Amino acid sequence: MANEIIDTTETTSISSEDEFEKGILYSSPEYKYQDNCMIEHDWSSSDDDSDNDTDDKEITYHHKETSDEKKIHWQDGVYLPQDVYSQYMTRFERRQACYYHEQLQEVRQQLRNENLILPPIYKDIGYHMEPVNTFHHKVNQFMNQTNSYSFVFKLSRSYPTASQNHLAKMVERIETTLNNLLTSKSINETQYMAMKIDRSTVRMNYLYFVSDTHKEDIPVQPIIVCNNGPTNSISRYLGRLLGLLFNDATHCKKFHKAYNVIHALNFYQKSGQLRPTTLFVSFNTDDLCLKFSHQQVINALENFLNFYISSDHSIQGMKISTILELVRLVLDEQYFFYNYKLYRQTAGCASGSSLTIPLVYIYLYYWQRDLLEELINKNELFIRYQDEAFITWNRSEDELRTILATANSQFPQSMWNITHIGSTIDFRDLHISNQNGVFRTSIYHAHMYNNKQLFTTFPDIIQPPIKQNTWKWLRAAMLKAIRYCSTPDTFHEEMLAIQWELQFYKIPDTVFQEAHNEILEDFGHH
Repeated sequence: MANEIIDTTETTSISSEDEFEKGILYSSPEYKYQDNCMIEHDWSSSDDDSDNDTDDKEITYHHKETSDEKKIHWQDGVYLPQDVYSQYMTRFERRQACYYHEQLQEVRQQLRNENLILPPIYKDIGYHMEPVNTFHHKVNQFMNQTNSYSFVFKLSRSYPTASQNHLAKMVERIETTLNNLLTSKSINETQYMAMKIDRSTVRMNYLYFVSDTHKEDIPVQPIIVCNNGPTNSISRYLGRLLGLLFNDATHCKKFHKAYNVIHALNFYQKSGQLRPTTLFVSFNTDDLCLKFSHQQVINALENFLNFYISSDHSIQGMKISTILELVRLVLDEQYFFYNYKLYRQTAGCASGSSLTIPLVYIYLYYWQRDLLEELINKNELFIRYQDEAFITWNRSEDELRTILATANSQFPQSMWNITHIGSTIDFRDLHISNQNGVFRTSIYHAHMYNNKQLFTTFPDIIQPPIKQNTWKWLRAAMLKAIRYCSTPDTFHEEMLAIQWELQFYKIPDTVFQEAHNEILEDFGHH
């Protein structure tokens, strides 16, 4: 090969159970402290709503961090003090890095002493603490019960280059396909460059697990990180293309900010579409990402493309057959490492792939296209964010339930995971209600089953944002209340909730009053 593929495969999957794996895992450690407080607690950690990175916002922030930032077992790994001197830092930055190092070591030691583990919280900010054995039991149960992952081989000392060899073969297959498509003019030079593999950074995908504290039994959720995977560039290109095409075909609005949803609701109301009997239907595609048959999703995608692409059967110069070939390539090359072992995903699509969410929605709506015509009306709202969505409905609830039951019966297993039907819904952290033909919005606080008190004895580095930076958290919470709460009563209730949260963490009332006065000044109230 002209350029050597840098093998970082093992670093993504192996824990520190013996010195061989530990040596691989920490051969080039780099730890950067991550601020866990999203900007104004909004859905996206970026204020940039441009379409330039819309594909990145199809996935959660869990998928966007590097493997080194994902060593959240905390007992594992060593943050090496010499790293502080291996790159340029100001005196303050060096001091801060050493402080975080000391805090991390203290956290790790405390977790070891109490036999605890600290995985991130699914679709939320912060960590969940539970016994190591309990967490590992949940992970093992998930791996044993899922039919989506197929075991390939286990890493061993006797074959130390197995992962690098497998990665090299994957790269060769993918590059051969792209080169053939370019040579046959099925894709152009620009498309080829957008989808080609960067050999200097390519690495295997890896799997880890987070805790879903929104559910009572706190199950684990799989997170496959594909940041520099062999098919990542193809997934990004196709994900953006198919996502925009689906949104256009179904009049779907994909938003990254709550206030965009509120603006859409207000426009819907002003246009005369909202009636006292209008219903909301919310659903998510969590499970579907792991379940769908590859052949069935290809069939649905082909139906979709044939129906919505112009008579020359091409989009951006690519024919339908080329798009299908590239999607098949991504689905076929879904390999990842977990716990010393290589697996292949044989159903569904990697949770960290930008292609997953567009494929899931196309599968839902185009496996049977008559369903789309029943559910989607250009005069109604269809709003989605990542794997959650809702639509408005101005016909009877019985008719809606009949359509959904029929739709589910046409899939091999139940696919439409309807979370709520009614005059009120909770979409992300936004509570939406139809009060006799008038929209009302407020903040939705999802019930969490993790115990906040468990963290009170741990260092500040893993404390919730309210403790790490009280002023920043408080200002964000107040601005969020201003944006979300549509009535004085709900705004007042939210201010009381903020005060209660401050009291829970023993933060003086004067801090709330100072922040409240500052916000009022910012908005011109004295």
